[in-house]
Amino acid sequence: MGKTGIIFFKNYLKKMLPALLLIVVFWAYMQREYDVESSLNNELVQLENISKTASSLISEDDVSLIEKASDYKSSSWYEKVALQVKMLKNSINDPSVQITLVKKDSPVNKVIMKDDEANHIGEDFDSHPELTKAFAEKKLQSKIDKQENETNTVLYAFAPLNNSKTYVLVLSKSYNKMESSFLDFFTMPLLVSVILFLISLIVLIIESTNIKQGISEIELNLSRIKQDENVSFMDKKNIYLSELHPYLKDIETNLKDTKESEEEKEKIQKQIKELLKIVSSAADGDFTQKAEVTADALGALSDSFNIMISDLSELIKDVKNASDQVATTTQDISKNTDTMADGAVSQASQTETISGLARGLADLIFNTNQNAQRASQAAKQAKEVAESGGKIVQKSTDGMQKIRNSVREVVRQMKILSDNSIRISEITDFISEIASRTNLLALNASIEAARAGEAGRGFTVVADEIRNLSERSSKSADEISQLIEDINTSTAETLTAIEKGEVEVAEGAKLVDDAGDTFDDVIQSVEISTHSTVDISNATEEQTKISSDIVSALERIAGIAKETADSAKQSKDSASSLEYLSKNLNRAVEKFRLTE
Repeated sequence: MGKTGIIFFKNYLKKMLPALLLIVVFWAYMQREYDVESSLNNELVQLENISKTASSLISEDDVSLIEKASDYKSSSWYEKVALQVKMLKNSINDPSVQITLVKKDSPVNKVIMKDDEANHIGEDFDSHPELTKAFAEKKLQSKIDKQENETNTVLYAFAPLNNSKTYVLVLSKSYNKMESSFLDFFTMPLLVSVILFLISLIVLIIESTNIKQGISEIELNLSRIKQDENVSFMDKKNIYLSELHPYLKDIETNLKDTKESEEEKEKIQKQIKELLKIVSSAADGDFTQKAEVTADALGALSDSFNIMISDLSELIKDVKNASDQVATTTQDISKNTDTMADGAVSQASQTETISGLARGLADLIFNTNQNAQRASQAAKQAKEVAESGGKIVQKSTDGMQKIRNSVREVVRQMKILSDNSIRISEITDFISEIASRTNLLALNASIEAARAGEAGRGFTVVADEIRNLSERSSKSADEISQLIEDINTSTAETLTAIEKGEVEVAEGAKLVDDAGDTFDDVIQSVEISTHSTVDISNATEEQTKISSDIVSALERIAGIAKETADSAKQSKDSASSLEYLSKNLNRAVEKFRLTE
C-alpha cells in the first residue's frame, strides 16, 4: 500500500469512527426507549385489570357514609371499607402500587381513604383530566404521567365504584426509568457496528489496489496520447479502466481529427461566403441567381436553397394571378350589393309605415278587450265567491255533524282510557313489589359473593347488575304511577270540556243552515249577469289576438328588411376592403424578380 493509500485510510477512519459511534449510541437509545415504552404499556394494562375487578368489590353504599375526619376508625362502615382496601393491597402484592378512594367534589376532589394507616379523610386530591372523564362517563380511565426529569413515571388507573358518578377507586404505581442500565442496550448495536466496520475496511483495501493499478495505466496512456502513440490497456478486466477506456479513445480520435479538419475549414469558408452573397440577393427579392451545388455537406445546403427559391418563385406567381382574379370579382360584388342595399332600404321604410298603422288599430281593439275582460272577470269572481260561499256553508254543515259524531266518540274513548289507567296503576304496584324483592335478592347475593372471596368475584358483578336493574324498575314504576295519576286528572277535565262543546256545536250547525239558504239566492242573481259579460269578452278577445298577429308579422318583416339593408352595406364594405387588399398584394408581388 502506497503513501496515498495510507492517507486515504487515515481520513476514512477519522470520519467513519465518529459516525459509527453516533449510530451505536442512537441505536441503543432508541432500543431503550422502545423497551421502556413497551414495559409501561404492559404495566398499565395490568393496573387497569386490577382496578376494574377491585372497583366491583368495594361497596359504594359503605363508602358514601364516610364524610368527615371524625369517621376515622370510629364507625363500622369505615372499618369495613378499610378491611376491603387492605385485602386488595395484599392481593396485589406490589408495594409500589398505592390505593386511594376519591370522592367527586367542587372545586377540588377529596380523598376518602388510602391504603396506609393514616387518616386522609377530606384531603385534596390532584386534578387529572382522566379522573374527571371517569366521573362523567362512569367508565374506566387510565394515564401515563411522565415527570419533567423523565426519570420517574407514575401510572394511574381510575375505576368508578359500580359505575358511580361520585366515587372512584384510584390505583397508582411509580415506575423508575433508570432501573435498567443504559449499557445493557449497547451490546447488540456495538457488535453489529464493529462487524460492518471490519467488512467495509476489507472491501476498501481490496478496491484500493484496483484503483491504484487503474490510475497507473491511465497515467501511462496519457503519456502515449501526448506523444501521438495509440492508447492500450493491459488489464482490460479492471472495472475502473473499462469505463475510462472509451473516453481516452475519444480523446485520441479527436486530436487526429483536429489536424485533418484545419484544411477543410478554409475551403468551407470560401463556399459559405459565396452562398451568403446569393442568400442576400434573394432577401432583396432577386430569385434569378442559383447557388453552386458541391459533393460535401455545404453542397446539400446549396441544393436545398435552390429548391426553396424555385418553390417560392412558383408560389409568388400563383399569388399574383389569384390577386388579379380577386380584384375583378370584388368589383362585380360591389356593384350588385349597391343595388341590393337600395331595394332593402326602400322595403324597410314602407314596412315601418304599415306597421305603425296596424299598431294603432291593435291598441284600440286591446283597450276594448280590456274593459270587456274586466267586466267579465268581475262577474265571474262574484259568481265564484257566491258558489264558494255555498260550498263552504255545505262543508260547514257536514263538518258540524262530523264534529258531533267525533265528540261522542271521544267521550266513549276517554271513558275507556280512564278504565285502562286504573288497570295500569294496579300493574305498576305489582312491578314495584317485584323490584323490591329483586333488590333484596341482589343484596343477599352480594353478601354471599363477598363471603366466597376470590371464587365469588364473578358472581358479584352479576348481583350488582341485578340490583341496578331492580332499582331502575322501581324508579320506572313510580314514574308510571305518577303519569297515570296525571292522565286521570286530565281525562276528567277533558270530559267536562267536551260535553260543553257538544252543546255549542249543535247551535253552530243551526246558524250554518240559515246561511246556506241565503247564498242560494245570491248565486242565481249573479249567474244571469255573468253570461252576458262573458259573450262580450270572448268577441273582443278574438279581435285582439288577430290584430296582435298582424302587428307581429309586420314587425318581423320590417326587422328582416333592416337586417338585409345592413348586410348589403357590410358586404359592400367587405368587397371594397378586399379590392384594396388585392391591389396592395399585387404591388408587393411586383417587387420580386422571377425567372421566365
